[in-house]
Amino acid sequence: RERLAMFDATELARRALGDSIYSNMVVLGAAWQAGYLPLSLDAITRAITLNGAGVEANLRAFQLGRWAMACPDEAAAFVAPEVAVAAPDPVAARAAHLRDYQDETLAARYRALVAQAPEGLREAVAKGYHRLLAYKDEYEVARLHLQTMARARAEFEGDLRPTFHLAPPILGGTDPDGRPKKRAFGPWIIPVFRGLAWMKRLRGTALDPFGWLPERREERALIARYEADMAEWLPKVTPATEALIRELAEQPLGMRGYGPVKAQAVAAAATRRVELIEALRAGGAPVPMAAE
Repeated sequence: RERLAMFDATELARRALGDSIYSNMVVLGAAWQAGYLPLSLDAITRAITLNGAGVEANLRAFQLGRWAMACPDEAAAFVAPEVAVAAPDPVAARAAHLRDYQDETLAARYRALVAQAPEGLREAVAKGYHRLLAYKDEYEVARLHLQTMARARAEFEGDLRPTFHLAPPILGGTDPDGRPKKRAFGPWIIPVFRGLAWMKRLRGTALDPFGWLPERREERALIARYEADMAEWLPKVTPATEALIRELAEQPLGMRGYGPVKAQAVAAAATRRVELIEALRAGGAPVPMAAE
């Protein structure tokens, strides 16, 4: 209520310290400055020091939070944008991600389909098609974990020994809630990540060792169906059909989650797709949303 204080800790940490990872320590400093923590400054400083991880940067982050609380107007001015920044091209940014995800061939395939979309539907196709192409498989999980480890090693001192909680489809099993069973993997799995990240070039080929998995076959089928739908309906857009084609193009954005959660979303999208296609074939007549 009257003791509430608001400031952008994430942007403050990024601007002042170069990384938003310190935002939690910034908030801790602000809380201490506001009198919410019954600990002495010496006690907190010693705790950060004894922890031994990024000591200097964390101490600076703590003091930064104190300053944000003591001088809120100055802190707000510090993070205020000085100039307007143009929004990134929704196609170029996603194409660059697909190059990292797999290769330039996939990025070119993406750009080719998006280029077929009229201007009013370009962003919808850019988002929906990217979501399908960049599905999170074993190769991508490995690549992302390696990125995280590289970032952690750059920020923290000492011997990092992380534990990764993963649910590899090839190991099977489910938790009590019916979701894929997660297992703990120690640092020994990092070399495995390196091998998997290198193998991303096999994705979708006859040599893909994970290509036989039901989840992977479904991912490829969804991509093929989306490409066929867009190839059929993008050239036929009219004022009466534009909203329906936009919804069709954006359907992948609702296919979130993993395992049974994603399976339910895909099934719901398939039902709605049938309704949309029927409406489009009827010349754009509106249809009710499918019951969830």
